[in-house]
Amino acid sequence: MRQISVTVNGRAYRVSCQPGDETKINDLAEYLQSKVEMLGLPANAQVAEAQVLLMAALLAADDLSDRLTEIEALQSENDQLRTEVTRLHGELAARASSLEARAAQGLEKAAARVEQLVARFEPA
Repeated sequence: MRQISVTVNGRAYRVSCQPGDETKINDLAEYLQSKVEMLGLPANAQVAEAQVLLMAALLAADDLSDRLTEIEALQSENDQLRTEVTRLHGELAARASSLEARAAQGLEKAAARVEQLVARFEPA
């Protein structure tokens, strides 16, 4: 495990992470700091650090909740689109089959007509 230092709300924290996760942890700490800044607390405000971090975490959780709702809606839309694609694929297959049958009938009629013409012009 690696130890890195992140700063949130003006205070440095030591955080353990897997090698290679340092950038991600720093990005998450910066995101949490942006939520602290969204609170708009004056620098001299007498708010407990834990309270500030809780409020920032709640803002972050609200963002996460919104994204999860969006993901669920997209998954639902994706499921509907897959169903529609499957339906259209079946419809297309049925149409293709019908066209193949009609084409085969047309070819059979044309072959019969050619045979009639050949028989008509063949010497007896």
